[in-house]
Amino acid sequence: MFVIDAHDRLACLGGGQASAVTQRYSDAEDIDHPGAPPGPRLRDRLRDRPWARPAALVVIAALLGSGLWLVRWSGGSSTATPDTFWYARDALQYAGRSEADADRTAAKITCVAMARGRPRPRMTYTECLSYRTRLPREAPARFQRIFTSRPGYPLLAAPFVRVMGVTGFAAATAALGVACGVAVLVLALVVGLGPVRALLAETLFYLLPTGLWGSRMLAEAPMMLCVLTALIGTVLLLRGRAVTAGSGLLAGALALLCVVKPANGVALGAALAAGAVLLLPFVRSRRPFLTLSGIAAAVVAGNLWISSALRLPGVGETLQDTFTWHFRHPDVADPWHRLADAVQTLWTGDIGPRLLDHPLAPAAFLLAAAGLFARLHRDTAWPLALAGLTGALVASMHPIVDELDRLSVVAWIPVAFGLAALTAPRPAGPPRERVRTRPPRDDAAPSAVDLMSPG
Repeated sequence: MFVIDAHDRLACLGGGQASAVTQRYSDAEDIDHPGAPPGPRLRDRLRDRPWARPAALVVIAALLGSGLWLVRWSGGSSTATPDTFWYARDALQYAGRSEADADRTAAKITCVAMARGRPRPRMTYTECLSYRTRLPREAPARFQRIFTSRPGYPLLAAPFVRVMGVTGFAAATAALGVACGVAVLVLALVVGLGPVRALLAETLFYLLPTGLWGSRMLAEAPMMLCVLTALIGTVLLLRGRAVTAGSGLLAGALALLCVVKPANGVALGAALAAGAVLLLPFVRSRRPFLTLSGIAAAVVAGNLWISSALRLPGVGETLQDTFTWHFRHPDVADPWHRLADAVQTLWTGDIGPRLLDHPLAPAAFLLAAAGLFARLHRDTAWPLALAGLTGALVASMHPIVDELDRLSVVAWIPVAFGLAALTAPRPAGPPRERVRTRPPRDDAAPSAVDLMSPG
């Protein structure tokens, strides 16, 4: 008996048949031995699909974000606050519900969520339902206009409510919260962190207070999504990569942020515009900084002009709301003087002692600052830091102790990136350029390999 191996069989075939069989055998080896180094054909297929790796990372980020969002959602504290009623009511009306039905359903959404949380509310579920159902007829019209003048969150939730009914409002919050995690991943890749540290930044985002408030039925989730998107556009613009896309992201995100939460939109736009102008004497290429300041200033000016033309509630009305206990008392004559006193009391009497009682918080901010400025490139550290400082600014403009954690939540966004960057063994510079066969366009978007590079 003779034993004929594969090479002997191929030798008995003709040249063309042997070549075809050899090619099929080579392809089979790539598939049958997944642990072995990929063959040239497999590498070619991966090289022809540069979107495969970023798409896989986005899917991983969405799955990771979904799991962590559910953990924060079921953490025990209430997933709603009194403000939830007004957002849910507007979303239901935008979805086509009648005013009376929207009042009843919004009251049910809010009271059910508040009854499940800890600590238990003082009112029973029946009392809460009755109180909130009649609230639109009893609350001052000036107070209600503060919510109707920022329709961003209800408009984003309306399609979910229209398709899914009552549960659509919570589903919209979940979708926006998970989208925040994906945006964190994209921003981390754009600033030069590798995939592993980008996923670490996303995990930290959900574990920090940003994850808590991003899982509540409030405007914080879409607000943080707009902030993250604006920062992605800012970094792309400053690096001169995908200038058109970066400018569009920055302008669109800032405009939407002014519709979701005007105070945060104006604060971020003003901070980016001022920061870009102040850094002009210290940069070689001034065009990206001038473009950034121009876009940010234009959005802020446009928001102020529209608010004035439509007579929407502004800073003065917000201060009156604060100092008159939601317009239940007469207007005060000196809101700005009262604001100065309230801010001093807030920082010296509440924020300062709180930081001393919980030293992990200031330690996290200091370590994050070290990570931002020692491990990230200079054109990515300062926008992140300024975005975080707007949290302190917004909280100071609304000196309400009970709302401090929520109003200042954006201060924790750069902490997630700074702590993740601190684990890098060396500073993360701009993504390396990919070898190209032809020169790229000036406004070409960064390639998948560029975004994946650890820098």
